[in-house]
Amino acid sequence: MRETARTRYESEYDDKIYWERVKRNLGWLGDTDEEARKRQTKLRDTVIGVAGAGGIGGSMVERLARLGVLRLKVADFDTFEYSNINRQLGAGVRSVGRNKAEVVAEYVHEMTPDVAIDVFPEGITEESAAEFVEGCDYVLDEIEPYEFRPRYALHRAFRASESVNFMLTGYVFGNRTFLWKWTRDSMPVEEFIGLPDDAEMNERTAEHLIGRLIPETPGYPGAAMQRRWLIEEQECPIVPGAPPMSQGLLTDRMMLAITGIEDETDSVRLPVSPGYAMVDSRTWTAKIVEATL
Repeated sequence: MRETARTRYESEYDDKIYWERVKRNLGWLGDTDEEARKRQTKLRDTVIGVAGAGGIGGSMVERLARLGVLRLKVADFDTFEYSNINRQLGAGVRSVGRNKAEVVAEYVHEMTPDVAIDVFPEGITEESAAEFVEGCDYVLDEIEPYEFRPRYALHRAFRASESVNFMLTGYVFGNRTFLWKWTRDSMPVEEFIGLPDDAEMNERTAEHLIGRLIPETPGYPGAAMQRRWLIEEQECPIVPGAPPMSQGLLTDRMMLAITGIEDETDSVRLPVSPGYAMVDSRTWTAKIVEATL
């Protein structure tokens, strides 16, 4: 494996500034000030790894920092290109060619210097996966859809870890987003995807892969257009409005789980894979699909 220099941004913590910058969270974190501060403290002390710094993952690093999480890890081997500018945090004419994880971490630490960030510019590999998940309480799997081998490595490391409570994944397709929750008892991602490690990416495997990642195909545009992009060209077209929808849902679900609010009153838990949640802004559809092994 090529040696890649890593960057670690240390926390420059100021307790007064921290509580001032997160104070508007507190109105939704409990019935008393004491309860709300206790839950915000849980968020502050949580360690979250974000695997993939693209359209959803990169902005999740920012959203979690704004939420008040002070220890983050971000991994991505890819570099920015012009087509990323329509949706990805850190993507711009001047950042084209730079590593996504490095740019995102640099931006977020400048915004919130109290957040410690470990950068894995080599991305998730068989060699880096265990180190990436080590010490994490939660992990977001935002690896690119066609990169199933790094995803397998990440999930294997998660299942072998003792610290990670669960993993979340959010994907967008057209005007809809799908969310999955992975636990040690849920369907393993290798079974969920159903491709062997040594499978070559071609139209046949791409069709199988996309069929798993899009359990409900959008009705617009037509099937021929979707197939050309997703199967023949093996590239996911993404409109700028879709990733923020997924980011918001992922941030809320992470907050609700960490603080325990998902167990309160009328809260509804996210199902574990192969179950999923889906929201479509074009058809005004939102639903949870329960599934069993």
